[in-house]
Formats: sequence, structure tokens, C-alpha cells
Amino acid sequence: MQDRRLRLLTEGCLELADIVNKSRPQGVEMYYSDRMDYIYCTVAKASCTSWKRTLLMLTGKINKFQRPEQMSFAMAHELAKTYMNRMRLLRSDESRQWRFDDYFTFMFVREPLERLVSAYRFVFLDLPFVFKRMDIPIVRKYRPDDYNSNSTVKCYNVTFAEFVRWILDQHAAGLKLNRHWIPQYQLCRVCQIRYDYIGHYETLHRDADYVVDKLKSRLRNAEMRQRVDHVKFPADTGRRKSSAFLQQMYASVPAAHVQALYQLYALDYALFGFKHPNVTGFT
Repeated sequence: MQDRRLRLLTEGCLELADIVNKSRPQGVEMYYSDRMDYIYCTVAKASCTSWKRTLLMLTGKINKFQRPEQMSFAMAHELAKTYMNRMRLLRSDESRQWRFDDYFTFMFVREPLERLVSAYRFVFLDLPFVFKRMDIPIVRKYRPDDYNSNSTVKCYNVTFAEFVRWILDQHAAGLKLNRHWIPQYQLCRVCQIRYDYIGHYETLHRDADYVVDKLKSRLRNAEMRQRVDHVKFPADTGRRKSSAFLQQMYASVPAAHVQALYQLYALDYALFGFKHPNVTGFT
């Protein structure tokens, strides 16, 4: 499966080089370890928080928890700044380029329309205030009569259809997209960097288990390997996955907007081998 994924990416990068190279990488966030010799490129809404939890546990410095899933969302993201070396931008200087040549490089991706549903749930249902009241500009643009600057409403109810329309309008205007829904290939410069492993959210636990075992094997210190031997990638939380909501969520989205999303994420579909989900009744 990895051979197919990597071959598809290599062939796609050659075939689509002119298009890919015109696109500027945005929101790049990478973590690396000189102890396990890995580089991980994060893709928002493709298990990146679970990966931060797991990588933190694999440092052997987190003694408060027995399992990665016991770590809160906020703690995982805060501790990542403290316990893991961090690269915000990819550069080609010698102090970093040798890592890309020698280290185990990996990333995880997700079917774009499902990832978008997950982003909507995350931004508007789970953490609406973390995202600087993103509901306000959307309501002001599409439902100005409902907006009241003096209102005591804590958070406006933004529909998924409005969210999709807003993203498409931002893209059409040439504005920078949020890293939670920007095309995934832009987050990781997949045609400029060699990746050893590309995991898919659809095969998350099988892929993640392989990567975790691979990382453990790269620890040169036997005592350290034993200390983190119990670390496993987080189990499912029991929350309904966004894939279960696809038909329901896209039922209110105009077919033309779904087609526009396919165009927006066309390179993700081509480079990572995703199939278009049938969310409009058309094939």
C-alpha cells in the first residue's frame, strides 16, 4: 500500500509540477527528533493532535500519563512547544536539509470533504471562541440582518453550507485559507520533500501502529526503548466520526459548491489517491 501511495505521489508531482510549484506552502508546521531521527509534518484535522500526544509520550519525559489519550487537547499543543524541537518553516539551509535527507519522514492525510466536516465541527461546535469568533464575519456577509454588534449572543449559528460558501469565496478572492482546511499538499510541500511514509486517516490505526513501532525501533538506547515500549497511538474516543455525517452535512450544500470543493482540493485527490465521495447524488 505504501508503495502505491508513494508511487502515486511521485508520478503526480511529475505530471502536475507546473501547478504544484506555483502554489506557495502555507501554515507549515513540522516536528522532529534527533533522538528518534524523524520528521513529522502536521496536517490539521488528520489526527495531528493524537500524533502530538503520541510523540510527546515517546520522548519518555511525560510521566503524568500512562496513555496519550489521557492528555488534554490544550496540554498536548502546549507541551509540544516545550518537549519537542520545532520547525515552523521549511528551509534548505544545511543545518536542516541533512535531516530531510537522513531522517524518517512521515505525514497523515484525510479525504478532503470529510476533513472539511471535521474542521466545521471543530471550529463552530467544539472551540468557537478559540478561533476569534469566526462566526461573525460569516454571518455579517451572508445574513447581515441577523447580525447585531450589540447582541449578547455568545456565538452565531453558522450552517455548514455557509461555511463552505465562505471558504470558496475566500479562495476565489485569493485570500489565505486557514490551515484546518487549506489543501493538504500545501502544508507539507510534498513535491519538494521526500516522504518515507504517508498515512491515511481512513486506515489510521493500522498506519499509525506501524509508524509508532518504527519510531521506537529508531531509539538507540535500550533503556529508553523499554521506557516507552507501552506507548500506543490513541484509541478511538467513541465520538462519531465525521465520515458518518457526510451525506447529512452536504445535503444542504448546492451541488455547484461541492463541485467547486472538488476543484479546490483537486491536487489532494490526485496526489494522495482519494476518491470523490458521492455526497450529492451524482457520480
